[in-house]
Amino acid sequence: MQLTTTRAVAPTSAGDLARQTAFGVLVALAFVFATRVVVGLLGVDLGVSGAASPFATAPILGSTVVAGIGAAVAYAVLDRATARPARNFVVLAAGVFAAMMVPVLTFAPELGVTPAGQLVLTAFHVFVAVPLVAFVVGAVRL
Repeated sequence: MQLTTTRAVAPTSAGDLARQTAFGVLVALAFVFATRVVVGLLGVDLGVSGAASPFATAPILGSTVVAGIGAAVAYAVLDRATARPARNFVVLAAGVFAAMMVPVLTFAPELGVTPAGQLVLTAFHVFVAVPLVAFVVGAVRL
């Protein structure tokens, strides 16, 4: 008999997964908006501005909520389809994170985002990914 111990407590129901994902989204939004405020106070030139800017409120809210929904759905599918959903979810999340860096590094400059703006966008991606993964797999629970 093999005994496996873990520090994470995986979601036990759909409601638990939804609650944990919502907490992850809220923490992610807090990190991203705090970063945006600091960047604004420091006067960092991000490049593009206006409502369509990736630094505007609506795109930040929308993309973070969509990321949370995607994370919850992906975890639910992995929970049903695999024996180790948390591990597989972390691997999937790492792959998605790497894929999301491609447009930040390749297409953002064409849209007018400065190198400092690219660093801020990368930080935004980290500040969304880490809390979402941590809350969804149960490494952090509230």
